[in-house]
Amino acid sequence: MRWTAAWIPVAAAGILGLCGPVPAAGAAGIPDHLPAVPHGNPNTVFSKDGPYKPGVAFQTTPGGDTLVITYPVDPAATVGKPHYVIDLLRWLNGSPTAPTPANLPKDLPTTLATDAYQDVPIATPGPFPVVMFSHGFSGYPEQSSFLTDHLATWGFVVVAPDHRSRDLHAMFSGTTGRGQSDITDLRQALAVVRFMNAAPNDLLSHKLDLTRVASLGHSSGGGAAIAFARGPDVRTYVALAPEVATPPRGKPGMLMQGTADQEVNPAGTKKLYASLSTPKRLVLLDRAGHNVFDDACSIGAAQGGLVAVIKKLGLPRGFVGMATDGCLAPDVSPPKVWPLIDQAVTAQLRWSLGIDRAPVGLGPGMGHAYPGVSASVTADP
Repeated sequence: MRWTAAWIPVAAAGILGLCGPVPAAGAAGIPDHLPAVPHGNPNTVFSKDGPYKPGVAFQTTPGGDTLVITYPVDPAATVGKPHYVIDLLRWLNGSPTAPTPANLPKDLPTTLATDAYQDVPIATPGPFPVVMFSHGFSGYPEQSSFLTDHLATWGFVVVAPDHRSRDLHAMFSGTTGRGQSDITDLRQALAVVRFMNAAPNDLLSHKLDLTRVASLGHSSGGGAAIAFARGPDVRTYVALAPEVATPPRGKPGMLMQGTADQEVNPAGTKKLYASLSTPKRLVLLDRAGHNVFDDACSIGAAQGGLVAVIKKLGLPRGFVGMATDGCLAPDVSPPKVWPLIDQAVTAQLRWSLGIDRAPVGLGPGMGHAYPGVSASVTADP
């Protein structure tokens, strides 16, 4: 579905002993609409889905960018509804609702079933925290659905703009570098959902907690998430295998990086971490590559995946390395690592947005709680 509300611009001591950020004015512990910390091993409690189901909707900004909005849904609203399926061929035409290009083979392995549902209302009662997501170079807003869908189950609304200057369509059409900046995209996206929150009879009407806004991104989008967090509306950020950016001062942040990444040098991420203000956290995933933070290795995997797409389209072999970084042995399989990523990002956002008064499950034990996966966790108060 496409939501077409009118739009106007809107102004805009040990790891477990870290002191969290001060909650927003009026906040008193966990709001009733957000799930409390479950019982069980704190290092894995957030790796499992929360009590909501994920929903997905699309919005268009005044500049023509597509926003993918992933949000919490009451489970009863999903009964009898099909799961939403991503189709990269549509993103080649610039939107998740665009027709597939007529001149391309129809049997390309470019689809991925998600956990989300389309055409379902947002959960009651709200309001819910907001996470602005920035995709990577040659990516698209839905590129990390394993993570964005998971966050929605824990009561976050994830807003992901399409960066048309460097998205999948731009890469295939040779138009990268044209258009507005990532930060402008994110600012406009936040303005749009701010207006949707204030508008009557809208999907997001009075459903957003705009005192709790975070930024999240991968690769180029990781750099954008760091830079965007310098703005006054954003309280915290999480950057996954990020490009270098100037971090905000006085805001909590977390970096995550695979040690086998061939696209973003882990040494650079460690150097970037040294420049962050405290409190801060660094999670290094052993034997993980660049695409551990997105869905690339899973798309059409049974039919040859993105390698088959690149070969059928006759694209330069250089694309293979970018599309498969982290997909093949000896790198650890990305789906095996996703529960740890879900745990770390969810726990970090809950603590840094003041939902949890102290960090839960973000200590060294998290790095050894998942079979076949290991990570090192560093934190500075």
